[in-house]
Amino acid sequence: MNVIDAVWKRACAHQGGGVGDRHLSALLLVHGTMLNGGAAAAVVGFEPEDLRAAVEASEYFGLNGLANVFRDLPGAAVSEYDERRLDLAFQDMDPEGLMLPAAFEDRYHATPEDFDPVARRKFGIMSR
Repeated sequence: MNVIDAVWKRACAHQGGGVGDRHLSALLLVHGTMLNGGAAAAVVGFEPEDLRAAVEASEYFGLNGLANVFRDLPGAAVSEYDERRLDLAFQDMDPEGLMLPAAFEDRYHATPEDFDPVARRKFGIMSR
């Protein structure tokens, strides 16, 4: 497994203490819910602080359009129009599902110090 995959997998498990790890983890939570259940699922599934963390994480990764969608999610709780508008904006933004992995890789390569180091296995012995 390469370093990028290891950091991604760690973030999926909500592990890693670096600022980049924490942002990736927060972003994956809300992004995954949007992918699987849409705006309505995201707005009822998360507390306001979770949504704020996803907005900050989106901005950290340079995904300002996604940050705007996440910022508007509370409106989906009271308006079917807003729910549909946000679902369509989200789908149109990244129809192939490549935006988040690409932004993460770009950020990782630019600032690897923002992410905890990945332990590498060598001959069955853990090393760093």
